[in-house]
Amino acid sequence: MLLWNDNFSIGIEGIDLQHRYFIDLLNRLSLELKDSDAAYQAKLIDELASYAKQHFISEENIMYKLGYPGLKKHSEYHQDLLEKLNGRIGLYLLDMLEPDEIISYLSKWLIQHIVQEDKILAKFISELK
Repeated sequence: MLLWNDNFSIGIEGIDLQHRYFIDLLNRLSLELKDSDAAYQAKLIDELASYAKQHFISEENIMYKLGYPGLKKHSEYHQDLLEKLNGRIGLYLLDMLEPDEIISYLSKWLIQHIVQEDKILAKFISELK
């Protein structure tokens, strides 16, 4: 289970709230996936994938509005994750991957992305002020 801590905060309220929700969603899904049937698991995983996509669009819109010079590279990281996530979901649907492997992958990716890439964005924004 992931717990939010201040090291994950990038100082942008909207993005921090979305990251908190993402972590809460990962934790909730991790718990619910253990005792649910395959159809419900698929719906939960779809919810997670949809939220990831929505969050990335929101984050990229903020970067675009601010003229963030790293937008293209950051967007490529997002696209790469979505492609890998969709690949893992495909393996799950073929019974070749457990749902908790998807949660574990996303958890590791999210934390690494926040503390590395999103912190660069936060520094850029703080320098605008």
